[in-house]
Amino acid sequence: MKVGRLVLLGLVTLIALFMGLNAGLWLIVPARAAKVLEMPLLTGSGLSSQMDIGAFFMSAATFAALALFTRDRPWFIAASVMLLGAAAYRTGAFLFHGAPFLAHMVGIEIVMGSILITASRVLGRGRESNG
Repeated sequence: MKVGRLVLLGLVTLIALFMGLNAGLWLIVPARAAKVLEMPLLTGSGLSSQMDIGAFFMSAATFAALALFTRDRPWFIAASVMLLGAAAYRTGAFLFHGAPFLAHMVGIEIVMGSILITASRVLGRGRESNG
């Protein structure tokens, strides 16, 4: 296996682990998870809705892990869409709603999403049509 493919495998593995750890953090220590994302921890029904962020991380981790195990391109792309979508929505919050621009968070999301897209092209297998 070429070094580039090994590096991509390692990076996708790290992305899956990072997302999985974030999901666990939301479930076990939501106050810490909120702090990591630079947001206050809400209470009551707001906390219940805020916990959806853990589901976001769990889904992204699952998609990245499925990509690693199956090498099917759609799983790489699914995880990438979630990360790039988060970057787009963060940017929208800045542009349209006066939120501070968290360039470091947007940058991380764009880099991880780009790695997943690259991995889909280098490591992924396309789905063959059945007809």
